[in-house]
Amino acid sequence: MNYEKPIFMKLKSLPIHFDGKIYKLNSVFGMLMEFENSNKNIKNVVIPKKLEEALSCCSNPYKLTKSDSISKLNKSEFKHYFLWIYLNLLIKSNKLNFVLGRFLSVFGKPVFDNSTQAISFFRSNKPGAVQNDLCLPRSLFAASVSKKFKKNGVIFIGVSLPSNLMHAWIIEDGKQPDPFDNMWINFQPVAAIL
Repeated sequence: MNYEKPIFMKLKSLPIHFDGKIYKLNSVFGMLMEFENSNKNIKNVVIPKKLEEALSCCSNPYKLTKSDSISKLNKSEFKHYFLWIYLNLLIKSNKLNFVLGRFLSVFGKPVFDNSTQAISFFRSNKPGAVQNDLCLPRSLFAASVSKKFKKNGVIFIGVSLPSNLMHAWIIEDGKQPDPFDNMWINFQPVAAIL
């Protein structure tokens, strides 16, 4: 029997030093934690190549390649009832618990060619007024159902300091695949999900 075990997406901390403090994302609750900056040596951490490339895209958004237009995609091709249930399950679980949402994201089956198509499906099945509050479930959904994400994608969770507002977005193949998300550029990555 050739069965591939679902893999829990790994969270990589990207601490931010700001105004004499260190900010990190709590990996269990998904909350921003603030610590006093100590003068301890910071260990050099090895960063995977795809994360390094995606971080470069976040730091230099003018280098991003143009994403596919959602209007070019055939939305009716992906009207699957399972995907609709899975999408709603991710939304509800992320409201309850950060780890639960990440855990349930392993059950998505890659059916879309890329994250742009997955985000198009997500947006066409949820009203536009609530989309800003759904950035993390939308990103987890797109990552779990995109065929390219595992090899070429990273979910970022960012913070806008000093306000502590948070936002999640994807960089996949040198693109930001959500043409309607123009907020991400205002956020500094504090964690990445690979």
